Amino acid sequence: MPVQAEWITFTGAHGTHRAYVASIEPVAAPRPCVLVLQEIWGVEAHIQDVTRRFAAAGYVAVAPDLFAVDGARPEALDEKRLAAAKKFLHAIPHSSWFSPEAREKELDALPADRREPMRETLNAQFGMLNPEGHARFADIIADTADYMRNRCDKTRGMPVASVGFCMGGALSAVLATRDPLHAGSVVFYGRPPQQGIERIACPVLGFFGGEDPNITNLIPAFAEAMKLHGKTFEYVVYPDARHAFFNDTNPTYHAAHARDAFARTLDFLLRVTK
Repeated sequence: MPVQAEWITFTGAHGTHRAYVASIEPVAAPRPCVLVLQEIWGVEAHIQDVTRRFAAAGYVAVAPDLFAVDGARPEALDEKRLAAAKKFLHAIPHSSWFSPEAREKELDALPADRREPMRETLNAQFGMLNPEGHARFADIIADTADYMRNRCDKTRGMPVASVGFCMGGALSAVLATRDPLHAGSVVFYGRPPQQGIERIACPVLGFFGGEDPNITNLIPAFAEAMKLHGKTFEYVVYPDARHAFFNDTNPTYHAAHARDAFARTLDFLLRVTK
């Protein structure tokens, strides 16, 4: 049977939210749920594709739209503008991405009619990457987990696990620190949490690239902290992998490592959602 997908809206403790949900239909009995947590590009074609892959494996998969406000995406962060921002950023040095001054210099090279919309999108996108923005994202994800666990007919009463990428990878680990019912967290090249490790009550699995030192160099200390607190943390470092090696729309995509990581992820999910 084919996978079917749709956008839904729902309410939670922190407001109205929007999410992309995929499942093999019909869902005759509740199934385990996998939360698929986005990169900074939003719930775009790649994240939607990954969500459908988990649905094809027998889960109800849901990707909450972390950029939506009251259930709707702001114009500056719509799919077309984020796709244009992704193309722009991949054409400039990565070192310029997170520096407003360096981004401005690169923006100066754009035609005038493109410059201001691109500036608006980049400022909105990167303006969320701060403690306040991450807290809002974490609230949306917590509301999504609660909705899927307790109110969605397709998943009610079933385990909820998460798989996140880059920013979403970090948020997948954060969810483990705040949800005592969470079944398991998978982290693809996301920064590990610095606080709340003692509250983690589920297994955590991580995948990192040896050519992504800003993230990967943080992992041994996190592994030690997890061990100190008696927590379960397995991880794989692919020595020649760069950041975002799983994303097949990125120039850093590595097919063999992505294939291996996906197989390991499915095995992990099978274990934690039984």
